[in-house]
Amino acid sequence: MNQVNYQKELEKILNTLQEKGEAASDYRPPRLFLHSCCAPCSSYCLEYLCRYFLITVFYYNPNISFSEEYRKRVAEQKRLIAAYNKEEKGWPIDIVEGDYEPERFYE
Repeated sequence: MNQVNYQKELEKILNTLQEKGEAASDYRPPRLFLHSCCAPCSSYCLEYLCRYFLITVFYYNPNISFSEEYRKRVAEQKRLIAAYNKEEKGWPIDIVEGDYEPERFYE
């Protein structure tokens, strides 16, 4: 059975992007629309990928029972993104918040 190593595939893509960036002084990285269910799950992905992409995080997680908990998690996602942006270790990260729709989860 032929197993694909997706980390190695990603590294090939990132190397190609980096080579293009070094060749052009007006280089802008490609955009990446990344779904996030919570800050802890997205932390490593954001830290790793923000060096290569202009990321827009789409925060959406309808399987949270209480709106207060949902709001708390959205706030933590925004805090994490603000911290990464303040460190300036990569391209700035944006966030788009989805609607809180727990009824869709229960359906």
